[in-house]
Amino acid sequence: MARSPDGPRPFSASGYAVFDEDFGDTGRVVIWSSTLQTPRLGDRFNIECLGALHDLAVDEIRTYAGGWSVTCRADEP
Repeated sequence: MARSPDGPRPFSASGYAVFDEDFGDTGRVVIWSSTLQTPRLGDRFNIECLGALHDLAVDEIRTYAGGWSVTCRADEP
């Protein structure tokens, strides 16, 4: 998964970027955001990848000046 020490890189006006390249192997997704509201451990995200909708839980949180990133895991990879 691509990561940068420079903080979040929004891909749209929503201010979110989702990196799911390794999801099939690891069951994990990284989300970066430039929004101020940081998720909490255990918060859930629904993410479409590999042609299906997956329910993911926040497993790890990192904060940056102006944003945050979280690593989410699937209950079943």
